[in-house]
Amino acid sequence: MQKQNTKQPVVKRSNWPKFVTLALILTIVLFAVSLLPRGFSGDTSLVGKGTRVLLLVHDDNILQSGETMAVMNEIRDEYAERLTFIVADINIPEGKTFADRHGLMPTALVFFSASGSRLQTLYTPQTAESLRLELNKLFQY
Repeated sequence: MQKQNTKQPVVKRSNWPKFVTLALILTIVLFAVSLLPRGFSGDTSLVGKGTRVLLLVHDDNILQSGETMAVMNEIRDEYAERLTFIVADINIPEGKTFADRHGLMPTALVFFSASGSRLQTLYTPQTAESLRLELNKLFQY
């Protein structure tokens, strides 16, 4: 009896589809990251270092916190040279420690003088216009 060849021929597949897929995924991720708001420092040690500060105690799980961050982002360019914007994220140790030390709850929007004195704390939702009015009133812009 004759033996049949049961071995399948080896088919070489190109790795190009894998590389193209990986490159596409990386491009999408980089694009998504580029759309995130920039310029918000998380360094709470900047409070009291000679620059006025607007600080948000942020929690990703609270809608108002995200909305307030969007309002801060909207006015940021107008005040960037005169004011430091800080986000104290309570989901990271530094932000949680800062909020606890100052008795602040999530969504607190806190205005600090250049010397670090707390001037005002707001828990109410803000619009760009209401935040501009508060900044202009407190810091006399």
